[in-house]
Amino acid sequence: MVEPGLQITFNPNGCFVKDMKNQGKLIAKGERNGRMLTLDVNMPEVNSMLFTHGKGAGNIGIWHKQVGHVNLQRFKLMEKQKLVGGLPKFGVKEVMSEVCEACQLGKQARHPFPTQTTHVSSKPLEMIHSNVWTTKTESIGECKYYVSFIDDHTRMMWVYFMKHKGEVFQHFLNFKAMVEKEKGVNIKCLRFDGGGEYFSNEFSEYLKEHGIQRKYLCSYSPQQNGVAERKNRHIAEITCAMLNEKNLPNYFWVEAIAITVYIMNRTPIVVVHSMTLEEKFTSKKLDVSHFIVFGCIACVHVPNEKRSKLDPKAEKCIFIGYSSKQKGYDVSILPLRNCK
Repeated sequence: MVEPGLQITFNPNGCFVKDMKNQGKLIAKGERNGRMLTLDVNMPEVNSMLFTHGKGAGNIGIWHKQVGHVNLQRFKLMEKQKLVGGLPKFGVKEVMSEVCEACQLGKQARHPFPTQTTHVSSKPLEMIHSNVWTTKTESIGECKYYVSFIDDHTRMMWVYFMKHKGEVFQHFLNFKAMVEKEKGVNIKCLRFDGGGEYFSNEFSEYLKEHGIQRKYLCSYSPQQNGVAERKNRHIAEITCAMLNEKNLPNYFWVEAIAITVYIMNRTPIVVVHSMTLEEKFTSKKLDVSHFIVFGCIACVHVPNEKRSKLDPKAEKCIFIGYSSKQKGYDVSILPLRNCK
């Protein structure tokens, strides 16, 4: 109370608080009650003076609350540059004696997630990132989901399309058998979000039996699965671009995503230097001379066995992908919805 210019005097009748900046005006009086002094602060003049001079002046914790829980850096700047009057002087290193619980409840925010991957596996299949992506649009084959598997070391990606999320486990078995046979090493760790499709008893027991470490994200923190999330976003953007370029219906999203992943695996990225993802995984340099624009018009030859002498020798189609089972292309015969 002394800092803002108040004077306190004591005598046998009690204590008196005077404002020395206002000609010694009495602003509070404390009556004697035995050996105790009771200060009367209920008078309007007293409340006004205490507010003007700062109730609890000098206590940075009290002032923090009085100025609407402003952060301390801004608060000290106000006092240092004298942006307002009536503030007490605080030391440069003065801090609050305890954490403000109200600020924790009202202003708490997450720390930013790393913008770049801080660790990359040293060998293929040491860690596999997985995620499930969904859309409201049914594909030609009535799929609404795909599950992705990404090798952390090479960033090579595989996708499997699904009608139901419950198919994730079977696709993982197929994926595991394929890549382990190709590379001759076992998957060591599977990293995924907290989706229930990864926590079935069957899935959990299988991972435990085969010694595959399971890592999953904190709730509501998809940023922790940044590798898979960034891949999904990139796939969605390229898919949308290709469908819109050729004005194709959205139910071709499966074909568009399949060809997007096919192309992504055959192009380089920053993490994998000086080679494509598939070359990093297979150690074989690839040829891309067979690439064709998605959705372009194509004329497909009709074999002699499927036409008469006067029938057209070709059918007008659109190109929708590269066949994974044959040495050929996937096309859709016009009008759309029929695929070969």
